[in-house]
Amino acid sequence: MHLTQIEVNPRRRGTQPLLASPHRLHGAVNACFPPSGREGRILWRLDETNRGLLLYLLSTTTPDAKGFVEQYGWDVDGSWQTRDYAPVLASVVDRAVFSFRLRANPTHSVRTAKSDEDAPTKRIGHVTADQQRRWLVKRAEAWGISIGDPDQPTFDVVERKVWQFNRSGKRVTISTATYEGQLTVANAGAFKDRLVSGFGPAKAYGCGLLTLAPARQ
Repeated sequence: MHLTQIEVNPRRRGTQPLLASPHRLHGAVNACFPPSGREGRILWRLDETNRGLLLYLLSTTTPDAKGFVEQYGWDVDGSWQTRDYAPVLASVVDRAVFSFRLRANPTHSVRTAKSDEDAPTKRIGHVTADQQRRWLVKRAEAWGISIGDPDQPTFDVVERKVWQFNRSGKRVTISTATYEGQLTVANAGAFKDRLVSGFGPAKAYGCGLLTLAPARQ
């Protein structure tokens, strides 16, 4: 596995349309890889930081980001770099404590016809911070982590957005929540599996990549 970081230049002509549409950004991310499809699932996330816009990619193969950087990045050495993800996975052991950041698409299923138990269901996004917080806590045990309970979580919802964009002629709406806080590893194997496969739905649109950092003292 490889973790890539790319500095995005918001002043480039094509960058603003890219930032406005997760569907377009998904296409630009895929263009960093050969069309063979052998790279498997690509997780990505775009962050606004005090260093500027940073795009993170987690992939099984090494991306070629030159084309992306030429169109949307900064024309300077070191504006993108790829690192082996193995040391991160090796650091994940039971009871280890990390700071984390995750952008996810918290959803729940509802029946299209409430009076019909056989009616199909559709997935809709949680819209309040409390719903989004509870969504993450509910899944934590299965994902191999401990993050407190809904009333006393060890994280915050630091950003909430609703994205709307067109895909194949249809209007798509995605609600996202960005979580930051502290986690404790409860099941290293389950957590590692989820780190490389992603957390929750809408992974193609910048959700599901959880990044780790040393725990804040």
